[in-house]
Amino acid sequence: MNLPSTRLLTETQAASYCGLSVATFSGVCPVRPIAIGEGVRMHRYDVRDIDNWIDGFKAGGAVPPSKFEELINKL
Repeated sequence: MNLPSTRLLTETQAASYCGLSVATFSGVCPVRPIAIGEGVRMHRYDVRDIDNWIDGFKAGGAVPPSKFEELINKL
């Protein structure tokens, strides 16, 4: 498996890093992108934040709610 050579990833790269489709990644991943410039095209996901999210599953710790769960909880 090839690990990313950069720390900040686009949404497509982040989804691939997690082994998910972009649609699934954006629906389940609670990690928020960092705005490194103006516009959505400049949003990047920090590999360390993604790793922490994934590690939360292994540790059995509290995993932050997904975007979908946040929306449902607002209803």
